[in-house]
Amino acid sequence: MKNILTFFIVFTLNLVFSQKNCFEITKLGNQYTRSQLENAVFQADWCGYFHSSERYQLIFDDGAIVELLSMTEAFDIKNKLSETCFQNERTKDNGTFKIHKSGVLMRMLSARNTSKN
Repeated sequence: MKNILTFFIVFTLNLVFSQKNCFEITKLGNQYTRSQLENAVFQADWCGYFHSSERYQLIFDDGAIVELLSMTEAFDIKNKLSETCFQNERTKDNGTFKIHKSGVLMRMLSARNTSKN
């Protein structure tokens, strides 16, 4: 039992420290603190958002910008994630991110104007 607990603690700490190294806050906005941004981005699942060769940019409603590191930059995270978490095509996120008062990250998109004839 002690070995299982030790393994779990080591595995969890390893994942936490490696995931913290998968993004960089490149610009602070006027509403969220660095700590709020770090906590919200850290808690979210970014599998599928990582690019293999370039950074993926997240733009927040207060003007903050966070960049998910590329696979070549985030070598530590690459060894812990499946290759399916990294995309090869160049895409841009049209959503704006917002941190809910509970600390959860929300992705906001404008509704499409659709009408039926």
